[in-house]
Amino acid sequence: MHRFKNIRPVIAASLIAASLITSCSTGGGTEVPPSDTKAPTEIITTATEGSSATADTSVSETSESTEETTESTAEITDPDMTGVPVKKLSSLLIVGDTGYEYYHFVQSLADTYVGAINRAGQLLNGKANVYTMIIPTSMDITLPASVRETITNVADQKKAIDYMYGSINGVNKVELFDVLRSHRNEYIYFRNDHHWTADGAWYAYLEFAKLRGRGHASLENDFTKREFDNFKGSFYRDSDKNKLLNNPDTVVAYTPNATNKIEIMQKDGTPLEGWHIVTDVSTWASSSKYNTFIGGDQPWSVITNPAKNDGSACLIIKESFGNAFTPFLVPDYQYVYVVDYRYYKKISSLKLTGVVDKYHIQDVIFCNNISSTRNKTLMPALDEFVG
Repeated sequence: MHRFKNIRPVIAASLIAASLITSCSTGGGTEVPPSDTKAPTEIITTATEGSSATADTSVSETSESTEETTESTAEITDPDMTGVPVKKLSSLLIVGDTGYEYYHFVQSLADTYVGAINRAGQLLNGKANVYTMIIPTSMDITLPASVRETITNVADQKKAIDYMYGSINGVNKVELFDVLRSHRNEYIYFRNDHHWTADGAWYAYLEFAKLRGRGHASLENDFTKREFDNFKGSFYRDSDKNKLLNNPDTVVAYTPNATNKIEIMQKDGTPLEGWHIVTDVSTWASSSKYNTFIGGDQPWSVITNPAKNDGSACLIIKESFGNAFTPFLVPDYQYVYVVDYRYYKKISSLKLTGVVDKYHIQDVIFCNNISSTRNKTLMPALDEFVG
């Protein structure tokens, strides 16, 4: 794996409550949960709700693996933070050369997410297997504990995920927090962008495959690694190109060997011709390189794996964190259908059950980063798609 580049954060004192920095950020107040709920205890009094927009904008024969789906890792020691600069902006925290977004729990919107996932499980009972994965952001995964412990005006992401998962019934819950923490010294999140890397998404895929119970693809045998350097993402942009973040990331992508073709329907209803699951973005603008994955944020996409002929099909319902995750599904299915629920209604009025029935879906995967679960625009959009 591409190892995480060293950072040595310094202890921060009190941090300023701030909005999430992504381009779809919208305002809203945090609701303090009643005392008899299991909601996270670290709740602040004001919050904004962010999304995860991009910076611009049967198992294959080789994958019938019996190996463990998570790698054993040695005990991780946090780096020395002495002398590392800390910059507190209104929109993010910069520690060394790495940005971190703030997360604030909003119970009413978390409950909207829970309700949508529970309803999906009920609607698809007997039709398809339903999975949900809530992806933590880097602040609670890679920020060293001695810094994170000083931050009292943001919510505990693990408690938030536990609250949502504890309220979801009849759906398979992909547990990612501890798995990602166990790989926190690796390059699983970008430094100057809010997304996870493909290596982070790979560990999530392994957890999904373990829960699914049919083995998993092989990173070495089923994919070809590509690297695109000079990526300067959303943190760099939204910090007004702060010099501390002027240390470009490398976008690592894994092209499925079975096919690199993807059929895409754009927001205006026209097809995007000749596109790829992993696109060569080496000559693209530095801010756009996360869009190497599945053509960026498109309302509807279809990947057909010519190496399989068993009718297997999955549907991934996602925002932009799902872009880096989707390629790993290709070896496992004949058809991978992709819905970006933020834009899908622009091209179709079909709801979840209609899509599942029309395309004979067996596995439905809801893939969302935790910040989307407190977004007052995105959660109603997801709820509307589920129907």
